[in-house]
Amino acid sequence: MPESFESLPFNQRLLAASGKFLARIRYHLLQRGRGVFFATRPTGPNKHNRMKLPHILYFSTLRNWLQLLWRYGRQFDAAQWPRALRITLFVTATIPIRVFERLRFGSAIRRHRLSESPVFIIGHWRSGTTNMHNLMLQDPQFTSVTMLHCAIPSGFLTWEWLARRILSRRLPKSRPMDAVPLGIDEPMSEDFALAGLTHMSHYLNYFFPQIAEQTFRETVLFEGVRSQDVAHWSDHYEYLLRKVSYASDGKRLLLKNPPNLGRVPEVLNRYPDAKFIHVYRNPWLVHASSVKLMQRFIETLAFQSHDPAAIEDFISRRYAAIMNKWFADRDLIPRENLIELRHEDITARPMEVVETIYQQFGLPTWPTMQPRLKAYADSLAGYRNNEYTFDAEYLKRIEPHIGPVAEQLRYSGPQQSSVRSLPAENGL
Repeated sequence: MPESFESLPFNQRLLAASGKFLARIRYHLLQRGRGVFFATRPTGPNKHNRMKLPHILYFSTLRNWLQLLWRYGRQFDAAQWPRALRITLFVTATIPIRVFERLRFGSAIRRHRLSESPVFIIGHWRSGTTNMHNLMLQDPQFTSVTMLHCAIPSGFLTWEWLARRILSRRLPKSRPMDAVPLGIDEPMSEDFALAGLTHMSHYLNYFFPQIAEQTFRETVLFEGVRSQDVAHWSDHYEYLLRKVSYASDGKRLLLKNPPNLGRVPEVLNRYPDAKFIHVYRNPWLVHASSVKLMQRFIETLAFQSHDPAAIEDFISRRYAAIMNKWFADRDLIPRENLIELRHEDITARPMEVVETIYQQFGLPTWPTMQPRLKAYADSLAGYRNNEYTFDAEYLKRIEPHIGPVAEQLRYSGPQQSSVRSLPAENGL
């Protein structure tokens, strides 16, 4: 005879009650997913962009959202408070989703261990890390953080159907700034998911562009923050990676997250045997492309207005700061666990470059990876890249920040008014 509800242990009662409540709100969530409740409409010159996605903080934890409001509430423009209210209501209404998942899977995730140390692809935003990521992911031994994990980081084990239902109706086939595929199973950067879990995600740059340098230094370089904040980031990062690994049946993680270029000591503290692939590229192209991409993300995600000139200046300083941090930290990585690659070499000789990675890291799956990689590399033939036009004043403004790094990387400045670039990357 079944036990009465009152006789069940507290955790089981909470799990049962959460499941019953979730069944009741399922229809309402689906209806909201079709309507304006979720819509994030770009403003400014790209306001006609067809992508209308939920703001990434709709699926934040309540604690994280309240933490952001407490820390940065004064940064919100008055016009953004209605959106903040909608996020608050939704985050509160979906507490049962997160409680249900934590009760059902929390213990299993905490017990789960990564099968092998991750392989980290790092590099400044727009340096070609996404291209490297896509090449390496042709090997089925690897798994990665995806749009699904980022869209609903606290509920993707239970509520995958909801995320797929909502995003399949709102995601375009490619991103608005380029022709790169955009789908729920496409690989993404971990900081996208971390934005909904911790106040130590670099996505604060996009939420609050007026204080972008402050949040960059705090969340990427860990300057001026308490040791508890760094531990908070580290614990949530580890939990996210374990959860993704658990969902992928323990496959080895292949991760691409540009902010980790500035977090090498902290990453090594968690994963001392990790492998690192550093991708770098012509600094002038990196800067121009980064400005364009940040403008696009700010238009969709920001809770305050911004000055385009200030954003350009911030990206100049950010580039110099994170690259100099990398130059200071890279010797911490054992030589056999690090390989540094020019993006130009990767695109010119992808098969040769990837085989070199497999040899140096002792990855045993090259025989099965080779035909997969060849087919993927052949599919990229004929791809047309964007072009950028540099004027003399722009080059003069960024030279003090870009020039010294370019010299270390052995790049010379643009000699023509127009140069080619690769498409904008995801996962900022």
